[in-house]
Amino acid sequence: MTISFDASLLTNYYNAKMGIATTDASSSGSSSTSSASTKTNSPTGQAAAPSAPWTGSSGMMSEDDLVTKVLGGRRFIDPNAVTSNVAGASPDYTKLFTLYQGLNALEGLASKAQDSKISALTLAAVQRRFAAGMTEVGSYLSDTKYDHLSLTEGTLTSELKGTVGTARTDTLYTGPAIQTGSPSTAVKAFEGDVKFTMSVKKIGTATPFAVNIDLAEMGTQTRSMSNVVSYINSKLKEQGLQTKFVVNRTPAVPTTTTINGKTVTLSAGQDTFGLQIKGVTTEALTMSAPALQDSVYVVQTTGDPTITTTKKAADGTSTTTNSVTSQILKFQTDSSSTTEQPAAAISKVGAQYWTAGESGQTVLPDSVANVDANGSSDDTIANALQTAAGPDGSLYVLANVDNTTDDQTIKGTQDVALIKYDSAGKIVFTRTLGASDTASGLALAVSADGKVAVTGSVTGALDVATTKVTTYGSGTHTATSSSTTTTSLNGADNTTADSFVTVYDAAGVEQWTQRRGASGADEATSVTFGDDGSVYVGGKTQGLMQGASGTTKGGYDGYVMGFSATGDYKFTVQTGTAQSDTVSQLKADGNTLYVAGVENGNAVLKTFDLGSTTTTDAKGVTTTKYTATQSASRDLGGIGGGTISGMDIYNGKVYLGGSSGSGNLLSATGNETAQYAGSYDAFALSVDADMSVTSNDRIAFYGGTGTEKDAKVQFANGKAWISGQTNGAIDGTTKINGNDAYLARLNIDTGAVEYQTRYTGTNGMVTPNAIAVSANSGSVLDRLGLPLGKIETTDSKLITSGTSVRTGDQFYLVDPKTGVKKTITIEANDTLESLATKITRASGYKLTADVTKVTGKQIDRLDIKPANKSSQMEIVSGPAGKDALAGLGLASGMITNDADKTMDASSSNYLKSQKTMGLEFDTSLNLNSDSNIAKAIASLQDTLKNVQKAYTYLRYGDPQESENSKKGKTGGAVPQYMTDQIANYQAALNRLTGGG
Repeated sequence: MTISFDASLLTNYYNAKMGIATTDASSSGSSSTSSASTKTNSPTGQAAAPSAPWTGSSGMMSEDDLVTKVLGGRRFIDPNAVTSNVAGASPDYTKLFTLYQGLNALEGLASKAQDSKISALTLAAVQRRFAAGMTEVGSYLSDTKYDHLSLTEGTLTSELKGTVGTARTDTLYTGPAIQTGSPSTAVKAFEGDVKFTMSVKKIGTATPFAVNIDLAEMGTQTRSMSNVVSYINSKLKEQGLQTKFVVNRTPAVPTTTTINGKTVTLSAGQDTFGLQIKGVTTEALTMSAPALQDSVYVVQTTGDPTITTTKKAADGTSTTTNSVTSQILKFQTDSSSTTEQPAAAISKVGAQYWTAGESGQTVLPDSVANVDANGSSDDTIANALQTAAGPDGSLYVLANVDNTTDDQTIKGTQDVALIKYDSAGKIVFTRTLGASDTASGLALAVSADGKVAVTGSVTGALDVATTKVTTYGSGTHTATSSSTTTTSLNGADNTTADSFVTVYDAAGVEQWTQRRGASGADEATSVTFGDDGSVYVGGKTQGLMQGASGTTKGGYDGYVMGFSATGDYKFTVQTGTAQSDTVSQLKADGNTLYVAGVENGNAVLKTFDLGSTTTTDAKGVTTTKYTATQSASRDLGGIGGGTISGMDIYNGKVYLGGSSGSGNLLSATGNETAQYAGSYDAFALSVDADMSVTSNDRIAFYGGTGTEKDAKVQFANGKAWISGQTNGAIDGTTKINGNDAYLARLNIDTGAVEYQTRYTGTNGMVTPNAIAVSANSGSVLDRLGLPLGKIETTDSKLITSGTSVRTGDQFYLVDPKTGVKKTITIEANDTLESLATKITRASGYKLTADVTKVTGKQIDRLDIKPANKSSQMEIVSGPAGKDALAGLGLASGMITNDADKTMDASSSNYLKSQKTMGLEFDTSLNLNSDSNIAKAIASLQDTLKNVQKAYTYLRYGDPQESENSKKGKTGGAVPQYMTDQIANYQAALNRLTGGG
């Protein structure tokens, strides 16, 4: 049975509900007859409107046809392909439909890229056309003017707040939980000999106050959280200090499970407690302990990425996750330089899969990306996680991140993050490189004075700032000025990776960055400091590197570069064979640079003499030329597909370590102190630093019946610390699961295993990625969750330090009334305060930019508002590769008090006015990864919906209050939910009436 339904009844009903004047059938979009006499709230003055392209009755191309056309080279923006079926209709409709068609083509390309069956060749073509389309559509959006609309590419808001910012002074230090249950019961961490000292430097005093803590002074009193805190505070109060300790309680979290779709509570859980230090800005606190031991840090992933869990949300969407996490384990060793020895390490509250000797466990940010879908990868970049110990007992971790990290957004698909942790596992600061496309961190080095060098590969633009300091005058009458120039460095091919190196000072402020590459792909895999602060970088390349001479040998060649302490380029040396070669490790010793790598499948050690020649020309211009001349080379034998992961120079010897799939290393000349067991074993070897072959050559292997591939090795005083994954039996250890982790110390001279432990993790899978040995960083403070050294309360306020923004990044302020466009450029010394001043001034004081605190976080952010009732200003993203908005956490769009304004159809100038609307068009979209493809689809669909809202306004105007509803009211803006609801009603009507 067919039931006839008059759609006009529904139309009239909802129009009446919303105060929209009713039109008769002659005003339908399918009609070509003008109905000027019909009452309408349309700002065009016409009730009749063309059929919209999303109704299916407009005669415009489908999304599939659009994709076919643009892949064939057709333009995304083609006004001639959009025609109106209503005579005399406002040209705004045609412009809006043209924009919609371009956006629809982009969304279609993104959907095609998401097809699991798409070929690599087709995907590359889709990515290229998508990038071109984004530029084309973006230009059309910014250049097109409307009679009745004012469209901004971003949001429409009366207040724009940054989602990221820079650190505020934070005098509150919160340690991890060390007790469960009750603060009044004895705490295991307080057992035994617990002694440490707090040195408090108070403003206005020359000598720090020494506060000695010895829990033995508590006598028979229970060493509970409450009692110990009271004791410590009494010692602080004795010296008139304001700093104090408190007990930090974390409420219990119930343990639940799901049974037959219902959540069942298994346990109510227990409260946990830790120590918290409430400092003051006038007192600087430094922690020390009389008993110290060396520590070994292992940075690893745990969990099997192939074991996933899918959760369905209320809206029907599903999210698939795995249990893989990245973490830092801290081990307390038996090596010490102090007379007293700290008590043995104990398990912390919440620690999982604890093993003896483990004194700390820290989870890295979940944005760290270092494993692929198969659990691990032969690709160096996919597994990149490096670490190095700082001279102050801290730990640096170099990680690849694919999302916001420590409140810092990233601009591209993947970025490099340098994260500094204190000895207790708390983040001191995070620094992101700020790559516009993608970057990977592959190597890390820390100098004796605390400078940090990171290196790896980068694709796409990377701004590099150079500061020139000029000195005027002479003697005691001098003055200096500085100027910063910014270069946006791109590689020879935007899709090909180049090598980069960045140096930070001890406070984490970027000092300089260099990017150098070849026509082919290249990456920097190693870095080290020289005695004079020079930086040396090694890596591999498929082309001839900048500054290198000769020709490529084939496959990958190895290379070495040198830079001065201030970042000036010195030299490039490229070596290799017809096979794929690489430089794996570097160490500088005076004027000799030791370079270890793999050439033609063999481990090779080379030395280069570092020199310079200075000449002065006839005009008095002095030029210094730097050189690195190869002076010796040793072929150490076949490494069987293994890697070199560690290098050191100690007591006249060169030490190398890694993993080998062959027993041929030093087989001809060396003394094998521990035998090769087969498959892949870890190894450590030593040879004379003068490169001569002697009877002192030594090599020791570590392994068993399984595979110990990709071992991570670091050296301390001629001993090798080795960490890795094993799937077999190793003498002296007990196999736990299929992919256990091990940590061992090997005496190379004797082959003896002086220390070893074996442990497991989530899903029985642990993959160590990096290892660092830290002298004198283990103490009783580890038990208490407190750090050694100075407790940092302040971080750099520079925008380039606290965000992913780089010097030279930009955004624009555009006055919508005059079209005047002002460029805001981030300078090296800019803070949020100075940037706020720039914004206020550049807007002609039409905007008020302030710096405000983020609620619940010790972070400052920008807060931008119109300066007065009539002020309007559009904030627009900067150029591709140099946009500052993303790094600042600011959305592009219009800042205006009219953001929620309802246009009054009864106004005398209504037909001549423009309604400002935001399209939320994200100009940074790309199809470079699965996550970015999904993001592009969702974002473009939102933009398309906003275009539909603009059409709804053109056709019907804003919903007006009926005369009845106005009675007793003083007016006010229509809520956003109602505007959205009307758009939904209209979409339903379109489906019922075929767009009419």
